[in-house]
Amino acid sequence: MIRSRARARRAAFWSLGAAAVIVLVVVLVVWRLLSARPAWWNPAQPQLVENLSRGEYLENQVVTAFHKVRPAESRTWTMELDADWINAWLATRLPLWAANRNLSWAHQVSEVNVSIDGDLVRLGARYGSEDAGQIYSIECRPALGEDGLLTLADLRLVAGRLPVPLALASGSLSAVTRSLPQLQAVLDEESIDPVARLSDGRRVRIRELQVADGKIAMTLETLPEH
Repeated sequence: MIRSRARARRAAFWSLGAAAVIVLVVVLVVWRLLSARPAWWNPAQPQLVENLSRGEYLENQVVTAFHKVRPAESRTWTMELDADWINAWLATRLPLWAANRNLSWAHQVSEVNVSIDGDLVRLGARYGSEDAGQIYSIECRPALGEDGLLTLADLRLVAGRLPVPLALASGSLSAVTRSLPQLQAVLDEESIDPVARLSDGRRVRIRELQVADGKIAMTLETLPEH
């Protein structure tokens, strides 16, 4: 009887030890995935002269194209955005844009960058301190539906290299989503009305969208004041 109890205790200790080892391994793997940079991660260097020039040039081109006064018969126009140039703008001009709007979370976001692989778009950023902040990224295949709304197929949120439920981000990124309702809509898996409103009351709507070869190509339409 005593020997049986001793064997049972040893078996229980071995089982608990094995369970503890498995839990430890899982924790280490999760920690490793959370702290790892995604394989595609390649933020532009903001101090490089080439990126400073690209970022400013892209911003000027986009602002000029959006605000151009167009005759009624030629309100439709096209634009093509290259991922390298987008990343140059994200590294050099986005921080200025956020700071000028006194966004409380601006100092917590860094290394924002985008990757375009076929029709798959990845957009990521480090949230928190530059040395220890968590890397978050969103992966999706953007397209316009028959109703003209922007849909994000195959939407996935990734922390480091670990996919996580979209609902988790709504709480942890609440400081950001409060001032960026479009991001909250993305996390809620809602379609987005692809319309930008200009300061003079006009609107610019995306009519066609194609993502391929490291570029985003769009056909847009400038609409009168509404």
